[in-house]
Amino acid sequence: MNKMPVIENYIEINGKTILIDSLPKEKREEIAEVLQDKFMESMGYQRIKTLK
Repeated sequence: MNKMPVIENYIEINGKTILIDSLPKEKREEIAEVLQDKFMESMGYQRIKTLK
């Protein structure tokens, strides 16, 4: 029987490797925004902050 692979994402924060799913939702969203900004910046784009 074939088992489905388990994919776990880790991130290094202050020298510690942490499972992303173990972080609070707010922290995961903050990290996602920072990563998006870095990816966009590398292609010459910049996020425009909007008022909420």
